[in-house]
Amino acid sequence: MNIDKLKSAIFQLSEAERKQLLSDLMLERFEKGSYLNEALKRQEQDVPHTCPKCGSINIWARGSYKGVKRLTCKDCRKDFSSTLGTALYHIHKKDKWQAYLQCMEERLTLRKSAERVGISFQTAFNWRHKILSSLSEVESDNFAGIVEADEFYLQFSEKGKRNLRRPPRKRGNDVNKTKGENKFGVLVATDRSGNKMARVVGRSIMNKKSLADALGGKIDKSAVLCTDSYKVYQGLAKREGLTHKSVSYLGKPTQKNKAYHIQTVNNLHKAIRDHLNRFNGVSSKYLQNYLYWFIAASEKIKENEKVKLWLWLSITIGALQILDKLKSNVL
Repeated sequence: MNIDKLKSAIFQLSEAERKQLLSDLMLERFEKGSYLNEALKRQEQDVPHTCPKCGSINIWARGSYKGVKRLTCKDCRKDFSSTLGTALYHIHKKDKWQAYLQCMEERLTLRKSAERVGISFQTAFNWRHKILSSLSEVESDNFAGIVEADEFYLQFSEKGKRNLRRPPRKRGNDVNKTKGENKFGVLVATDRSGNKMARVVGRSIMNKKSLADALGGKIDKSAVLCTDSYKVYQGLAKREGLTHKSVSYLGKPTQKNKAYHIQTVNNLHKAIRDHLNRFNGVSSKYLQNYLYWFIAASEKIKENEKVKLWLWLSITIGALQILDKLKSNVL
């Protein structure tokens, strides 16, 4: 079949069938492992190997298996692999890792992802959370200019738990009428440059300590903090020496300068809720991981570059965190 006949056959497909064809072609490409091999080689160059036991850099490479180096510390004789501390550690089917990342980029369910990649449902669940926990670095920790911050609440969820210590809750309950520890707070912050943060601040109403733990020290001293009139924000601004602008409950400007509002962060609240609704509810135990997913998915980069970014983060962040921990212990 020549190229013209192939194009004609493709155009006869429905939009859904064309998307499925494109997805299958990309999946076949990812299964070849080109990105993975490239990322593993880059990790060898950028992340120094350090013994996880004694912190020595006197490391001996004693071969490799499926592209992963096997290492031995010459000082304490500890054996480990180059993927120790990363999401790829103890992953046996590394050739399917990129294909699974593509399924996550398409936000497929666990069951559909498992069927497409050829893994079990439990493996799909484990891989999802290994990947999501490695995405924490996509969250911004430095805000400048006009910074908006506001919290919203979800109902505390124990989805997946077999033995509940409370009566089952009916769906569709209004979270605004939920009291006490049945609420689960999420703080969202953003600035006009597009830096974003979404952080779980615990059960019940957000207090001074949980706000300080999530946002303290992350706002530039010259920035203007825009929030609603909740007093914990005023306290944070006073402790951090920040200019604070309080707006109305609805987020509309109340200052003479209409640039001071929290409508951007309120739009992020809606986008996060829509993101979570795709999964028919998320257990509060794993909520922070799904917030990382939202931040990573909202980055304005090409889709294939997102897969590369997720892959790179999954094999380097854990190794760098181990290195930082060892350095802090030494210091």
